[in-house]
Amino acid sequence: MRVQKTSTIMAIACTGLVLSGCANTASGYRPIVDGYEDEVYHADLADCQALAKTKRYDNGDTKTSALAGAVVGGAAGAIEDNSIEGAIVGALLGGLIGGASGAADTRTDRKDIVIRCMGGRGHAVVG
Repeated sequence: MRVQKTSTIMAIACTGLVLSGCANTASGYRPIVDGYEDEVYHADLADCQALAKTKRYDNGDTKTSALAGAVVGGAAGAIEDNSIEGAIVGALLGGLIGGASGAADTRTDRKDIVIRCMGGRGHAVVG
């Protein structure tokens, strides 16, 4: 049981580090454009990156993913370990996995916001 608790703590710590490392990524995405990177490009890029930052990582979708993961993980932990401790560990791990999944979706959304914004401002975005 002691090994399981230690593994759980390590998993929680690692997930927290990964999520904190991704906190400001994607909104700073620089798309590849077919054209010149002049003053207008740089001004538009800064505006689009700022717009992407308005999509927060702690949004409703991420919270829903974390909650769903916690419910499923808690149920699985309770069934597997047949104890309240198993349910708690399962809920924690499931919540972290669900939250990480929601954060990854937000990262993709932020990148897409920059791409669409730049395209909407007349830049030929190719990647």
